[in-house]
Amino acid sequence: MIITGRVSSGFGEGAYFMTRDVYLEQFREKLGFEPFPGTLNIETGNPEIVRELRLKADKIHGGGGFGDVLYVRAVLNNEVDGALLFPVKTHHRDVCLEFVAPVNLRKTLKLRDGDTVSLKIMDDESSD
Repeated sequence: MIITGRVSSGFGEGAYFMTRDVYLEQFREKLGFEPFPGTLNIETGNPEIVRELRLKADKIHGGGGFGDVLYVRAVLNNEVDGALLFPVKTHHRDVCLEFVAPVNLRKTLKLRDGDTVSLKIMDDESSD
């Protein structure tokens, strides 16, 4: 599955949550990397896509007042392996995706708000 969307600014909360111990060890174990502290927000314009992806997602368990996070492996612009995160507790609209990777995506790919990006969603067979 390939999804396209536009880069948008978020709430600036991603860095805080990406560095919490309750998530960090599970990110390393389940995603295979330590995410750059922050997420790249991608507006899809289609809430159905977001709902469909959430149904396919695996879970990272929260604790200590932090909510669970669902995730789906993906590749951004056919260049950067990472994952889409779906925090159970979120302020984002239902058309927004949050992508994480081990690098600063805005700097690495020279992305700005409004740029169009593509996401290749990895299924169980293609992510191994």
